[in-house]
Amino acid sequence: MIGKGVAEHPKLPEPFPSGRRYWKCPKTGLLIPKWEGENREWREKTLKQAQNDPVLQKDILAACKQSVLYWINLCCWTKWEWEFDPDQNRFVMAQEAHHPFITFERQDELFGWFDDRFENSKDGLVNKSRRMGASWCCVYFNHHKWLFRPGTEIREMSRSEVYVDSPIAKSLFYKHDYINAWLPSWMCPPGVLQRGKRNRTAMRLYNELNGSTIAGESTTKHALSADRCAILLLDEFAKVENGDEIRTATADVAPCRIVNSTAAGAGTSYSQWKQSGLIDTFSLMFWDHPTMGKGRFVLQDQTTKRYYISSIYAQHEEKRRSTKELAQELYAEDLEAGDTFFDLQNLDTHIAMFARPPMKRFEIDFKKGVADDMLPRLIRDKDTKCFTFREAKEGRLEVWVDLINGRPDQSKTYIFGIDTSKGQGASESVISIKCDQTGEIIAKWKCRNTPEHGFARIVTALCLWCGGSNPRRLPFLKWENNGPGWTLGRLLVKEFLYPYYYCSGSVGTVTDKTSDKYGFQTNRTSKELLLREYERALLQGKVINHDERGLEQAKYYIYYPNGGVGPATLQDKKQADMLLHGDIVMADALTADNKNVAKLKEKKVTAPFGSWGSRFESWQRSLKQSGWRRRYDFR
Repeated sequence: MIGKGVAEHPKLPEPFPSGRRYWKCPKTGLLIPKWEGENREWREKTLKQAQNDPVLQKDILAACKQSVLYWINLCCWTKWEWEFDPDQNRFVMAQEAHHPFITFERQDELFGWFDDRFENSKDGLVNKSRRMGASWCCVYFNHHKWLFRPGTEIREMSRSEVYVDSPIAKSLFYKHDYINAWLPSWMCPPGVLQRGKRNRTAMRLYNELNGSTIAGESTTKHALSADRCAILLLDEFAKVENGDEIRTATADVAPCRIVNSTAAGAGTSYSQWKQSGLIDTFSLMFWDHPTMGKGRFVLQDQTTKRYYISSIYAQHEEKRRSTKELAQELYAEDLEAGDTFFDLQNLDTHIAMFARPPMKRFEIDFKKGVADDMLPRLIRDKDTKCFTFREAKEGRLEVWVDLINGRPDQSKTYIFGIDTSKGQGASESVISIKCDQTGEIIAKWKCRNTPEHGFARIVTALCLWCGGSNPRRLPFLKWENNGPGWTLGRLLVKEFLYPYYYCSGSVGTVTDKTSDKYGFQTNRTSKELLLREYERALLQGKVINHDERGLEQAKYYIYYPNGGVGPATLQDKKQADMLLHGDIVMADALTADNKNVAKLKEKKVTAPFGSWGSRFESWQRSLKQSGWRRRYDFR
């Protein structure tokens, strides 16, 4: 199943397609034929009458200026050479390549949304399926302003000059040239029909009748930073480099930025902008298209219980496309369209089976007056009276199990997975507590604003609270040693003298050798191996994770283009920024691999000297020492 779906059953208007024969333009009050045969006849008759009638030309120009939809449905054309026929359940070739642009219901709503963005100086983002005509709609809207609004400066950007202005159909200015080529001669401004001449130069269209300009530029991080315009189109923004810089640089360029793109992964600036809640979004999906959405219906995923919209066309595409292609081209799902590290279906299954809110939340900290130099003694004595532990509605410690006398079950042993952030609000420091015997992550502590020193004290307090059944009566600690984790490790090992922790080994060798370097040292190889072990543990039930937010965060782990694995939000960040990042996934993953948990040696009980047991043990030792070559005693 593709996409996140929705929790509630979506309401799909019926009948669909509506089969409307005429549509009344709300701005002009004029009727527009929507059936292609009648629309062609209406266009031909109207424009032929206006050819030698200046009065009618003036009336048509006035109506077109007033309504972009009237102008498009009367004067504009588009190009496509094949389409999907839902009745035959296959793609068919068109009898001709050029077709009158007749907008369908959802496109009518899109142009109304464009008008609202422009009139109210707001940014807008189009979230779309492929082949919905979204790029054409964006270009038509800009072209309408260029034709009918005096002195309007319009800018259009795409990822390279080829996609901005070239003779190929995918470029923006190819579409502008195509529009002008089909306009009536009395509507088209002079000098724009031939590239490289007069008012149609490279990446520029100038309307000498009203002084309006459309200029194009490829996307660089400093593009248009000193320019000013009324509308800025950012086309295929998911595929541009330096997306964050472009977004920042263009904020003061235009009061109305229209962002249009097909999904290309969760790590893109387009995806982050779309999910941020800082920009209005318009969905233009395949199920609203008259042919691709014909026969549409709602499905429910039996695992996640979420609802999805499908159609005859979507089912046809499922047989010929990969999951990633479907996510990108049909469902506009950034997550599934990218190179995700974890199997999303497995994560969804785990969420459906095990995710639930914590039973209770708590706050824990050392009592006042407990100084750092006291901590080694408190750890040695397993002092459980040196800290405060209280229930709190917004407590940072989330607990998913019943506590016994305010502590986890002391007949079990525990491992802490720890990921440390800088504590400056950008990301969370996380402690994930897993029971070795059940594989259940029983508790988590999370905070964005606790610096390394304070975090080390919290870790120590949680260790004393958690305890366990091993002879040390303390949990095993495993933390990521990169960045702020190095400071955490130094405090725990060197200053607080915590005795029970992970030491790094050689990764990728035939025999893993343990060193005295404390903490889990992350590199590309070790991190990928650790995360694969975590994924396998989730799939096999060796780790039971109740934290839905942590599992959802795992969905956004991707392969970076330059190598390595990590959160999509860090894809464009510098290595130094990545080292300051802490998150839930790494803390959870660090609990998954128990192979390197130190084995504790229990002191054996010896028999009293001179007893039969003592003499028997002495005899067994003598056999081991002498071996099979011992001399036979004839006595």
